[in-house]
Amino acid sequence: MIHWESNFITSPLINGNGIIKVILFLIIWGAVWLPIAFPLTRLINWHPATPISNSQKLTLIASLYLIAPLLAWGVMGQDLPEIVSFFSISNLNCILWGYVIGIVTIIFTDLITFASGKLHWQKSAQSVTSILTSLPLLLFLSFFIASIEELVFRGVFKNFLEQDYNIWVSAIASSAIFATLHLIWERKNTTPQLPGLFLMGLTLYYCVYLQSGNLSTAIGIHGGWVLSLATLDTFDLYQYQDNATPWLWGSKEKPLGSIAGIFVLIFTFLILLINK
Repeated sequence: MIHWESNFITSPLINGNGIIKVILFLIIWGAVWLPIAFPLTRLINWHPATPISNSQKLTLIASLYLIAPLLAWGVMGQDLPEIVSFFSISNLNCILWGYVIGIVTIIFTDLITFASGKLHWQKSAQSVTSILTSLPLLLFLSFFIASIEELVFRGVFKNFLEQDYNIWVSAIASSAIFATLHLIWERKNTTPQLPGLFLMGLTLYYCVYLQSGNLSTAIGIHGGWVLSLATLDTFDLYQYQDNATPWLWGSKEKPLGSIAGIFVLIFTFLILLINK
């Protein structure tokens, strides 16, 4: 359990319950980020009323996520190592095992879709050199995104909520917040994925619960999903057939907005259940 240290950041959080602490954390995070975000939107030539490209979104996400560890340290103080032990070498195997689970569940689901005749594989237009050069960057980005999101949603928020609520309420609340906040970046394609994002949050919460609060395996699974989808999309390695129903088989823009996307989460849950 986290023991709060009184400082200028945590003082408004100490007297609130779990939900209040989560809300205040998000407000502080946003307030710190906005002075960075406004000039950045001009630099990347993006206006909030216009569609956002992947590179623009990644730039904004990186600027937002880089603040999170500093804010978590400001809130947690000396207790932060309690939820960031995944950076230790001893947890490397857990992270790698998580990546295996994340990659296997995506590939296995795509193979089922392929066997059903709803998807076809294709050769990338990029050269082998370009692919080999890009893969380390995709791996780094997947780890970075997964680490920050697990730190915040299954680390900081989990500790906030479990101080006042049981595990079920905490899991549901943190997963609902996790899903809803994805609407910040894009609403049209995100809205159909909200149920899938919610179940994704529950699955990762369950993984952290099985590991007694350790985030390592959850980071690996999350990172494996991000790496798999980013690699398949970046190198354009597959296309859905015209007769593939999006709500059943999925689409590149909405991977979690389908039965196939939900199957990835169920498959992952079963692996965790068997190996607990």
